[in-house]
Amino acid sequence: MKTEAIVFTGPGKVEVKSYDLPQPASNQVITKTIYTGVSTGTETRVLSGRQHGAVFPLIPGYENVGEIIETGKKVKLKKGQKVFIRSTENTGPFQNCWGGQVGYALVSENECFPLPKNADLLSCVFAHTAAIAYHGVKRAKVSSKDKVVIVGQGLIGFLASLCCKAFGAKVIAVDLDENRLEAAKNAGIDFIINPSKTDVEKTVKELTNGGADVAFDVTGIASTVDKTGQLVHGKPWKPPYPPSARIVLLASYTEPVAFSYFPTLFDNEPDIFPSRDCIPQDIADVLKLILSKKLNPLLIPYKIFSYKESPAGYNELLNKKTNRVIFDWTK
Repeated sequence: MKTEAIVFTGPGKVEVKSYDLPQPASNQVITKTIYTGVSTGTETRVLSGRQHGAVFPLIPGYENVGEIIETGKKVKLKKGQKVFIRSTENTGPFQNCWGGQVGYALVSENECFPLPKNADLLSCVFAHTAAIAYHGVKRAKVSSKDKVVIVGQGLIGFLASLCCKAFGAKVIAVDLDENRLEAAKNAGIDFIINPSKTDVEKTVKELTNGGADVAFDVTGIASTVDKTGQLVHGKPWKPPYPPSARIVLLASYTEPVAFSYFPTLFDNEPDIFPSRDCIPQDIADVLKLILSKKLNPLLIPYKIFSYKESPAGYNELLNKKTNRVIFDWTK
C-alpha cells in the first residue's frame, strides 16, 4: 500500500510525498493516522538543518495518533483499536528523523500505546512532548510542597508548568511573550513574569520567600541558564538546613552551558538535573494524566492544519505565531 508523508527535502523545504509501505510482519501493525503533533523546537531545528545527524530528505515527527487497520499474525491488538505511537518503522526512500509525520505507519505492537474508546484523541497527540516535560519534572521530584519557577513558556515549558500544577506545586511562569504568559495565566498558573517589565530574581524571591525550590530553564539559550539558577533559594550556614534547591535543564542547548561558582553554586549548593527526552513509562504515565483530566494539554495555544497544508503549519511555528501545530490526516 502507499502512504503519504511530510518530507523535509532540504533546509526550509517542506513537501508531501508518497512511498510504498510493506505488509506488516508477524509482530507489527499498520495504523491509519488521525492526528500528528509537531514538536515545536525539535522539528523546526531539523527543518533549519541544525539537527546533528539529520540527513535530507527525511520524515520528521514523533507524535502520532491513529487506528489499527492491519495486524500481523502474532499481534494481540485488534483492528479498530486507537493507539498513540511515536513513529513508523518504515520511511521508504527517506531518512528517518523519527518518522511520525506519515499517513500510514508500520510499527511493532510493543510500540503501541492503546487508547480507550472515549479518549480525546486531540489531547493524546501531546503524549510525547508532554512526557518530555514530565520526565524533567519527575527527575526533580516536584511535589505539592514545592514552589517552582519555569523560565520559558514554549511548548515544553508550558507543558512542564501544567505537569507541576498537576502535582500540586505553586508555579511561576517566566517569558518575554505576553501571549504565552496570558495563556499560562488562563491555564491556572499561579504567577506570571515578563522579564522586560519586571526584575525576575527580585520578584521570584519575594513570591517564594527567598527563592524557588525548583527552577526549570526551558529556553534553549545557554546564556540564560546561570540566571535561572540564581532564582532558587540559598543553603543556610546554620540549621535548620532545608533540602537543596533543584535546577532542571529541560531544553536543548547548542552552546556550552556554564554556572557561576559565586553565587549560583557556592551560595545555593543546588542539585542540577539535565533532562533529555523521555522513556516509554513517561508516555504511559502522561497518557493516564491526560485521560483522567488531571493534565489538559489543550490549554496550550495551538492550531490545526490539514497535513496537505504542512508548509503553512511549519511557517506558523517558525514565525512564532503559535506554540503548537497539529496536523489532521483525515482531511
